[in-house]
Amino acid sequence: MKLNSTSRALRFGRCALGGWLLCSLLQPAWAFDIPPPPPPLYQGLIFPLFPGSSAIPFSGSSGSSGSSSKPTPRSNSNNTSSTTLATEPTQVQAHARELAAQVPPAQREALAQAYSQAFEGYRQLERKLGLPENDVANALAAFIAGNYMALHQVEVPDTSFVRLAAQLRETLPRNPGFSAMSGAAKRKLYEQSAMQGMFMAVARLAFLKQPQPAAEQNYRAAARASLEAALKLPAEQIRIDAQGLQLGATTP
Repeated sequence: MKLNSTSRALRFGRCALGGWLLCSLLQPAWAFDIPPPPPPLYQGLIFPLFPGSSAIPFSGSSGSSGSSSKPTPRSNSNNTSSTTLATEPTQVQAHARELAAQVPPAQREALAQAYSQAFEGYRQLERKLGLPENDVANALAAFIAGNYMALHQVEVPDTSFVRLAAQLRETLPRNPGFSAMSGAAKRKLYEQSAMQGMFMAVARLAFLKQPQPAAEQNYRAAARASLEAALKLPAEQIRIDAQGLQLGATTP
């Protein structure tokens, strides 16, 4: 989910994650002055994604006690379990409007449009990285990575993003809340997670081009809240690196 430099993105309008989407969202009608809404509560899915354990997922090591266990096997495959797919018909406009409904009425139309555009950018990301379409794991990875990038002012390389998506693809089917979700709820989770993740990633680029210190502070606070709500850990204990998502306090 690497968004390259802003100047490069603007130079090459064909850049899926920079040029077209960033230019679209920087039109006068949209200047990223609308604070993002709080993290949504998805039907049937109770965060954290990895319930009932204090262990760092995927590595098998403890996030707090210092103990360790045998690492969980990792897979580099993009094979998609049918349980992680959103198979219901798309509802992009309705889901964008639902997210936008959390802001004052005068701002809702602009925000809904921005979320819809962000989702189109996300679909381009799927194609660029060769990810399976309609996979909720990929969209949740975008949600986590986009907020991580906005909070820390960093880029997440494509390889790290693909690894994160693969981790979630392995983990989601074991999450009781996700398994109990209806098809419509999975579609909602897929589209709204993708919208919010890409929205936050592009907001970071927008602030590089047009600095707005007060607004950027609000966005970083929102990104922190989103990460902590999703993963039930302080943001400082959430990392994305070459191994994908790493959770828990670092060992000195």
